Amino acid sequence: MQNAGSKLIADAGSTTVDWALIRPGDPCVMQFKTTGLNALQASPEEIRGLFATAAQQMPGDVTVSEIYYYGAGCATPAVCSKIETELRSAFGADAAMVTTDLLGACRALLGDSRGIACILGTGSNSCLYDGMAITSNIPPLGFILGDEGSGAALGKRLISDMFKKALPESLTRRLQETSGLALGDILDRVYRHPAPGRFLASLVPLIADNIADPDIHALVRQEFTTFLERNVMRYPEASSLPLNFTGSVAWHFRDILTEAARALGLKISKITPSPMPGLIEYHR
Repeated sequence: MQNAGSKLIADAGSTTVDWALIRPGDPCVMQFKTTGLNALQASPEEIRGLFATAAQQMPGDVTVSEIYYYGAGCATPAVCSKIETELRSAFGADAAMVTTDLLGACRALLGDSRGIACILGTGSNSCLYDGMAITSNIPPLGFILGDEGSGAALGKRLISDMFKKALPESLTRRLQETSGLALGDILDRVYRHPAPGRFLASLVPLIADNIADPDIHALVRQEFTTFLERNVMRYPEASSLPLNFTGSVAWHFRDILTEAARALGLKISKITPSPMPGLIEYHR
């Protein structure tokens, strides 16, 4: 017997895609993960392969009628149309809504309330939300030109500080020994391999393991301060509107993020590790 009218939600980041299947009349939500996807950078073959892998994890008796896809890189109508076509083909869905992961963060964090929503994960982003739509967005510009406060930015800052002797020599030696990465390896991964932003963000666990060190703590706090000053504080009423964050970087370093915000006169209302619980609630 088929479950007609099931909804499939995807929160697609560059590192991981979180999927959730909501079946009518079933209080349990099926959730699973696949590798990440940036719709702007991925080839058609990569997109098809990822969606085929996700479709294989779906129960055989489920018919998906609606898909809500919130994705990194879904920044233009052309990209969204490409993703929509591949989703409908892979899952046989009647309809697919494809939009930016930032709107997903807004719906997960704020529902139908007005406020500021921010993502701090592999990349970073922020916006002003009026309860229905994004009304203002300071463009993040990606990890080369922006993405302040993100995992990629933290990794880039760590490498720069290590090799430009901005960190104590003993700390740099310990970080190199722990990571096993020499300068040549790092330059090769950043400049010659695909997905350099993802590689830089992969250094965040190294930062987390050494967060008790005052220099590493200061590095993270300064990067968050830069994000807040160059993004959040550009929105009118930033100091009076609810300020909310989602993403692994925001969650794991939430105490430092709160410190940085407080020092700038900003008060954070909510920090969550992932938008998915809020999106499930929103789409129920």
